[in-house]
Amino acid sequence: MSGDAVGHSLRRRLSESVARWARRRQGADELTVSLRRRRIYILPTRFGVIFGCLVFAMLLGSLNYGVSLAYALTFLLTGLGLVTLHHCHNNLLGLELRFAGAQPVFAGEDARFRIALSNTSRAARYDIELGAAGRESDPADVPSGGTAVLHVTVPTERRGYVALPRFTVATRHPGNLCRAWTYVHMEAKCLVYPRPAPPGRPVPPAAAGNGERPTSIRGDTDFAGLRHAVRGDPPRRIAWKAYARSGDLLLKEFSGGEAPIAVFDWNSLRGVDTEERLSQLTRWCLDAAAEGRSFGLKLPAEAIGVGSGDRHLHRCLAALALYPGAAGSTETAI
Repeated sequence: MSGDAVGHSLRRRLSESVARWARRRQGADELTVSLRRRRIYILPTRFGVIFGCLVFAMLLGSLNYGVSLAYALTFLLTGLGLVTLHHCHNNLLGLELRFAGAQPVFAGEDARFRIALSNTSRAARYDIELGAAGRESDPADVPSGGTAVLHVTVPTERRGYVALPRFTVATRHPGNLCRAWTYVHMEAKCLVYPRPAPPGRPVPPAAAGNGERPTSIRGDTDFAGLRHAVRGDPPRRIAWKAYARSGDLLLKEFSGGEAPIAVFDWNSLRGVDTEERLSQLTRWCLDAAAEGRSFGLKLPAEAIGVGSGDRHLHRCLAALALYPGAAGSTETAI
């Protein structure tokens, strides 16, 4: 093993040991965290170590030659380093972190956990970055009395829930001589939908018709009339002018051809394993939603009625994501 590999392995083990010690010391965090002095750690960066060695060499030279100006420059640089250390630590002190949500993603995509940083002090905070699993966000400034939203990106492989792993909040401002950081252990999750199957597999005739009456694909060609809105209908179809006049929540319908209501049945897919079935059902749900069709979903332990709109699609995809099985839980260890 090369020297660089050995050094990298030792640094990784040391970092993990420090992180475990910090977890035992701090415990689990709430979804809102305020950074206090006792949980902020600080060490010199590589550039800071070089700077310290240079100042020490200048001190030795000053002692050897007894040059007053060399003494003055050495102590000036020493004071500058101490002031930088103080400001770097205070750049994190008092910041408030809050989990601001995570949009569901499909397996194989990156989950993006939104973390809001609030600064209630009178001084702006500069070059704040978040990092997890070897990935770091772009540095951001947080103005006085303001808020900045950063993202912790976590790769996903399987459906289910992926947990927000331990992440760091760090800064090297000012001067990049020191790095101040803290560890945060929030109990937050992001829902991961099954990976959609490739398009092209036709829906079985039984699922496509299902004995239901035909319904119109809601295109934008011909206005067909109004009907009372039901849960799951897309908000963009609401007739707001009619609502203002009558107080009834009505939905605009358009005719663009006739198509049967689809109920995608788990049992219509035979000869495939669980994950492949879930992937194919996900694909059919996405295709039906993209076409504006009403559809339902029938699983062995759950049946979701016919509906349409984004909320209905999310309900169906969430049921597929949380279907019991080998890949039903993907929580990452913190």
